[in-house]
Amino acid sequence: MLAAAPRITDAQAILPGPSRLRVLDLLRFCAALGVVLFHFGETRAWGTPNAFPALSAVTMFGVYGVRLFFLISGFVILMSAWGRTPGHFAASRIARLFPAYWASVLALGGLAVGGLITDHRPSLTELLANITMLQHGFGVRDLEIVYWTLWQELVFYALIACLAAVGITYRRCLAFMGAWVLLLAIADRVNADLLQAVLVPFSAPYFIAGMALYLVHRFGGSLFPWLFVGVGWTLGLYTALDGEPTAVRKYGQALGSALVVGVISLIFLVMILVALGAFDRIDWRWLTFLGALTYPLYLFHHHVGFLLIQWLHPALGNRLTLPLAVAAALVVAYGVHRLVERPLQPRMRAALDRSLTADAGRVPPTETAVVPPVSSIPAPVPAAVSPPAPYAETTPGAGYLPRGG
Repeated sequence: MLAAAPRITDAQAILPGPSRLRVLDLLRFCAALGVVLFHFGETRAWGTPNAFPALSAVTMFGVYGVRLFFLISGFVILMSAWGRTPGHFAASRIARLFPAYWASVLALGGLAVGGLITDHRPSLTELLANITMLQHGFGVRDLEIVYWTLWQELVFYALIACLAAVGITYRRCLAFMGAWVLLLAIADRVNADLLQAVLVPFSAPYFIAGMALYLVHRFGGSLFPWLFVGVGWTLGLYTALDGEPTAVRKYGQALGSALVVGVISLIFLVMILVALGAFDRIDWRWLTFLGALTYPLYLFHHHVGFLLIQWLHPALGNRLTLPLAVAAALVVAYGVHRLVERPLQPRMRAALDRSLTADAGRVPPTETAVVPPVSSIPAPVPAAVSPPAPYAETTPGAGYLPRGG
């Protein structure tokens, strides 16, 4: 089946319109803001589960912003890894994720030491495990509730790095996504814990669909990528409707299920339009600034919002406290971006890139040449010879292979 796909050399890649898809920055910010409003509307810091009965009917769907994150990640990470070595890809991801994340862990750990916690005082071992960003793999509790998505992203990055190690091409991407879908079905069938951990079934449909949409964006629409978009949409709905979503509990089975299907379908539709270039005209520079705020906003908003809401709402009331909490989270996000990410990310990236080539200038020591013993017998005197015939001058350095030869 995969053999029917067009060769990578058979067709020219369709280059995107703008140099940067700034609409993705806007979508990432909207997804983060949706998650913020969902958490702020539902937090127990208000002292009641019904602080905003009317508003929560809308903000409850902000939880699906995480799925939009995963869909965008599938698109962007494949684009970022294309043509890169696994080492350079890993360096870019480490430099992108860890500065703000370490700031988050240290800040939240410091608040916890001071007694300013949301619902759990972490132990020293939990703090140390969280610094690695691998705490989920170790079975250690996340310091912040939003950290669980970072494990999903890390596993996806590792899978893409493996693909980059063999070389990312159009056909290999199709084979990679096909194998991922098949293994997801097998893992669910046999209940294999190892496969479940590696294949991240919750986020996999969105990663796969995002990758397929990048292929559509880069090479044009053809059947195989669209099939994987459809598979991702179907599996995404399957995982979203499995169990009892909040919308179903609130609106009933029929209407609640229809709303979940509608929200997820809208997410896919927007990303399909991005892949097809429908939003290429949206190229405003200030959208890049919003995109830069997204990650620190996501990392810091829950703890900051919880504490502010808990302190302010008794005196200011709910309606005034909510926008103040959102504004404060944005200010903190800007501070982290300006004071942590901007100075540290390029330095860390440069240091990691240098580390990849640390052995480039080191030549192994050559063995000491063995000098043959000098004979005491005099060498015979050669007989006189006639002068040699004229010859063409040998090219200096003949036998030298140019660099890369």
